[in-house]
Amino acid sequence: MRHSPFSLRGKILGFYGATLAIVLALEILAQNAALKAGSEFEARLERYHAIQGLRTGLSDFRGLSELYMRERMPEQLRDLYAALDGLGRDSTKLPSLADPESDAFFEARAALRGLETWAPMARSAMGMRASGEAASYAEWLKADRLASYVDGYLGRLLSLSLAEGARNYRASSQRSLEYRRLALAGIGGAGTLAFLFAALFAYSVSAPIGRLAEAARRIAAGDLQVEPVEAKTGDEIEVLAQGFNAMSASIRAMVEGLQEKAALERLLHEETLSHALMGKALREAQFMNLQDHIRPHFLFNALNTIARSALFEEAPETESLALSLGKLLRYSLAEGGSFATVGEELQALREYLSFQSIRFGPRLSWKILSDPAIEDVLIPRFTLQPIVENAVRHGIEPKVEGGRVLIHARLREGRARLVVADSGVGMDWALLARLRAAAAGSPPQPEPGAVAGGGGGIGMANLEARLAFRYPGTSRLSIVSRPGLGTLVRISLPAAASRDPLVPEEALHGN
Repeated sequence: MRHSPFSLRGKILGFYGATLAIVLALEILAQNAALKAGSEFEARLERYHAIQGLRTGLSDFRGLSELYMRERMPEQLRDLYAALDGLGRDSTKLPSLADPESDAFFEARAALRGLETWAPMARSAMGMRASGEAASYAEWLKADRLASYVDGYLGRLLSLSLAEGARNYRASSQRSLEYRRLALAGIGGAGTLAFLFAALFAYSVSAPIGRLAEAARRIAAGDLQVEPVEAKTGDEIEVLAQGFNAMSASIRAMVEGLQEKAALERLLHEETLSHALMGKALREAQFMNLQDHIRPHFLFNALNTIARSALFEEAPETESLALSLGKLLRYSLAEGGSFATVGEELQALREYLSFQSIRFGPRLSWKILSDPAIEDVLIPRFTLQPIVENAVRHGIEPKVEGGRVLIHARLREGRARLVVADSGVGMDWALLARLRAAAAGSPPQPEPGAVAGGGGGIGMANLEARLAFRYPGTSRLSIVSRPGLGTLVRISLPAAASRDPLVPEEALHGN
């Protein structure tokens, strides 16, 4: 599946970033034009001031020099020399106050040459007047006549500069206005493009999503013949459409495969399925009938224990007994089917032995050992309980000093191996033979008055029958006992880990 490097967010940010950049560029261009026009205006204004200042300085000097030539006051001479030096410095700026290619530049050069000629003559006239020479006034008149020419040059330079400045200002203002109009037009165009992009983008997103929604609705309604959804957007929408098309094709292929498989299985098992189901239902009914024989007997013993404890005590332990009984009842009446995991079976045994420990006190000790690997293996419900109950009732209870019960569950070579051992009174050869016969499937023959026999023969026969139904030819049950030493019961079953009552049949039968 191809992934585009352009995401929806990237497209949006990219376009609007470009729009903002265009708007900012146009605005900056317009501002630069305005700043440039302002800078040119300020520069020309400084030129006008410089020219006018030079002209004003020259006029002031002519008036002061004329006054000095009439009155010849010594303090005026210093001011005149200082003014003359200032005019000389300011006159050097004249070439820079006009464009070299304009008419004003000629007037600036003429004014500069005139000032350069006039300044020595004016200085000489004032010196002669300070010395009292009679020819000083004639020298001053020549200098003043030249100054009037320079003033004319400066006047024309100022007029030309003002005219040129007015033209340049109008041109700059026009350019600034054009730039402003261009910026406004660009902003309007960018806004229009942004609106068009938003409309096109919304359509490019909503149209393929609408097609995806329609295709999903048809698939949900059961129509798997949905055409692939096209979305050539180059972003997440295209990736989503490709994923939806792949999912739709996978669902269609899976359903077609399931239909073909179902048809094939129906053809292959049409004749044998009804017989298999009938046989399994019969075995399940027989198994549940045998298993139901255990529950009344077990519940009777549990209720009898609670009654005894409540009789001899003032009920401090009755709550604990009732809780244990409740757990045992829930396990006994569970709706999980005729199977339970080894972990569940062992937990029920813990409740039962805790229950009996309250009854027997220190006379009964017990321990349960199990491998973690066997905890999820399925076995018939109440496989170990009747064996443990026999060990407590017929092995530990008749013994004055009591005894110990050990339960061990482990997984070896694909088989569940279960062991129940007790250190009770044990059994003699005759009783052991009866139990082995019951475990082998022969009907038990209890001896009249045999306490050790109790219900043990019936329980072992029931257990063996249930195992034979569930594991025909693959289960093993053995009993070893010695009088005064105790009893050992071993069970070996095929390991299975499924709760579906139809699925594990083959595995449980060992086929």
